[in-house]
Amino acid sequence: MSSGFFDRKMKALVVVIIVVLGALSVFGYVSSTGHASSSGPIKVTDSLGRSFVFQKPVTRIVSLDPSATATLYALGAIKDLVGGNVYDSYPPNESVPNVGNAYTVDYSELLNLSPQVVLGYGSTMPSYGTYINNTLKIPFMLDNPESFPQIENFTMMLGELTGKSSNATIIVNWMSSSLNAISSSMSNISTEQTIFYYLSNYGGYWTAGNNTFINQFFLIAHLRNVASNSGYFTISGEVIANESPDIILLDQYVPESAVQTAPFNETAAMTGSPQKVFTIFDDNFFNEPDFRTIYAIQWLISIIYPGIYLNIPNFPINLGYPPMPNA
Repeated sequence: MSSGFFDRKMKALVVVIIVVLGALSVFGYVSSTGHASSSGPIKVTDSLGRSFVFQKPVTRIVSLDPSATATLYALGAIKDLVGGNVYDSYPPNESVPNVGNAYTVDYSELLNLSPQVVLGYGSTMPSYGTYINNTLKIPFMLDNPESFPQIENFTMMLGELTGKSSNATIIVNWMSSSLNAISSSMSNISTEQTIFYYLSNYGGYWTAGNNTFINQFFLIAHLRNVASNSGYFTISGEVIANESPDIILLDQYVPESAVQTAPFNETAAMTGSPQKVFTIFDDNFFNEPDFRTIYAIQWLISIIYPGIYLNIPNFPINLGYPPMPNA
C-alpha cells in the first residue's frame, strides 16, 4: 500500500461528523447587507466562525480541499481555481498546479500563484493554515461540512464568494429535492438491516461509527451500523462476529478476500444466499462531503433495496464532466 493512499485514507479517518440531517450549519454566507448577493462587499464565515470580507467576488483561489474543488467546478467557477491539491479527483484532467495535501503545503508555489483566498478542510486549524493566514497574509478559510444542510450552506458560501450565487441556489435546491425524493421512496421500509463498513484493512478493521458522515447514509437508508462507537476507529473481530451484520460494505481499496476468513465468514452477510457484500463504486463520493454525496446514497439504496425506484432529479447544471454518468 502506497504512502499516498494511506495519507488519503487517514484524512478520511480523522474527519468526525457530529450532526444529522436536521442540524443547523455553522457556515455563514450572507453578504454585509444581510442578503445573498454578489454586489458590494462579501462577508463569509468559515467552519471555525471566523469572518472574512472581500470587496468583490474572488477570481484567484487555491483549494486544498477536494470537495471545494468539485463544488467550484459545479458552480461554474473553476476558471477561478489557480491551484489545487493532490487529492482532487473532480473534475478530471485538472491542469492547475498541486500546492499541497492534507498535511503539507508548498509555500513557494502558493506565493507564485498569488491567490486571494486558500480553501482548506478539517475540524481544526492545521499549522499551515495558521501560517498562510497570519504570516503570508493570505486569507485561509477552513470548511468542515458535518451534515447535508451544512453541505448546502457551504455550496452557497462558495457561490457568494465567487459571484455564482444563482448556480449555488440551483444546486442546493437539487440536493433538497433529491433528499426529499429519497425520503419518500424509503417511507415504507420498516425492517432495519445491520451493516458493517470496512473502510480499511491497514492495521486492523477500520470502520466508520456513529457521528460520522457515512453513518448518515446508513440512517437515511434505514440501516443500523454495527460499529456503535463514535468516529473512525478499528473495531474488534469479536464485535463483528457477535453482531453478524446482514450487509458488509467494502471500501474500494479493501479486497473481497479480506472477508473470506474469520470474523467475517460466519456473518449473515457471508452465509446468506445471496451473499450481501458490496464494494463502493468510488470512495470520493463517500468520503468527500459535497453535492455528489447524493449519488452515494442513491447507489447504496439501489444495491440494498433493488426493488425501490429512486426518482432522483437530473443534475440541473450542464457540465462538461457530469458528476455521475447520465447525471
